[in-house]
Amino acid sequence: MNPNLKWKALFIFVVILFCIYFLFGYPVFPTSVAQIKDNFSKQIKLGLDLQGGTHLILQVQVQEAVAQETDTTVDRLTTLLRSKNIHYDEVRRVDDTHILVRNVDSSQVAEFRDLVTQQYNNVWDLARAAGDPSGYTLTLRPSAIAQIQESTMTQSLETIARRINALGLTEPTIQPRGGSNANEIIVQLPGVGDPAEAMGVIQAGGQLELRLVKDPVTYPSVAAYMAQHTVLPPATELVMGTSEGRNANGVTDKS
Repeated sequence: MNPNLKWKALFIFVVILFCIYFLFGYPVFPTSVAQIKDNFSKQIKLGLDLQGGTHLILQVQVQEAVAQETDTTVDRLTTLLRSKNIHYDEVRRVDDTHILVRNVDSSQVAEFRDLVTQQYNNVWDLARAAGDPSGYTLTLRPSAIAQIQESTMTQSLETIARRINALGLTEPTIQPRGGSNANEIIVQLPGVGDPAEAMGVIQAGGQLELRLVKDPVTYPSVAAYMAQHTVLPPATELVMGTSEGRNANGVTDKS
């Protein structure tokens, strides 16, 4: 026999054994048709195109997260200005990425600028308001917007994956859509034929709660905070969180 034919025959034989191993679970071979079907279903994972199921495209409202950051900054800046006795007429959100501070006391402009620079230098740009010599505009930096959007997408992916994985589904697909649809998530659930059921699982199982951080400083323990402050401010509580990958405690608004 031609040596090349021998090697080809051996290769084909090895491939067949390899397939049998993964299909039937060698060395325990099935003894009935039911076991063959069971092994086949366990070893071969059918995708959405063969098994059928649900294909969803979910849009993440990243712009709402940006607006929430602006609203939070308005509240935080108002509190800071009052605590420093810096006089002004109004702090308000102009749009999702701009804040207007009206009529800052002329004798406190330097103090105001220093405070804003110290607290928000890496997130907000400060400039005089157009047509208002005593007003100032804070503009959310593009890098900060991108970071908020990326963080929102990451949290959304993790939340959806956690809820879908709790169903024990086989190889679901949960991934960003990408391209011009960067704020959309593709969810493919083989074997789930009812889209309403899938949406119910994704939307249920928890509620995201946002709270205003009253004190931006974090503390390694409750005792460390109480050693410096003795008592908590009214309508606040001390909660656990993370800061740069470390466990930390922070003061948040109860409302």
